[in-house]
Amino acid sequence: MAFTVIMAGGRGERFWPRSRMSRPKQFLNLVGDKSMLQLTVERVESIFGVSNVYVVAGSEFEKMVVRQVPHLPEENIIIEPFGRDTAAAIGLDRTGGHGPGPQESP
Repeated sequence: MAFTVIMAGGRGERFWPRSRMSRPKQFLNLVGDKSMLQLTVERVESIFGVSNVYVVAGSEFEKMVVRQVPHLPEENIIIEPFGRDTAAAIGLDRTGGHGPGPQESP
């Protein structure tokens, strides 16, 4: 079974001044009327199906993720206890009981 993990953390530094800690770039509408997160979810759900799309985000962004992709199953939103960069987000998904475990990987 194939699935995808979208990392939606960040500190809001790369697109400053538009991006801030309270609203990092993945939640901004940079192209058109949808955020980068919304556009990414649309692209990958057409390939994997919505039930196989997972979003990893910090607790401060949980409400923004739910608001921006309300059709994503609640159990597919993985909240990091604290941000630790890319490797930790992937590890949290792989070991945290979210998504298929290593034995189920394609």
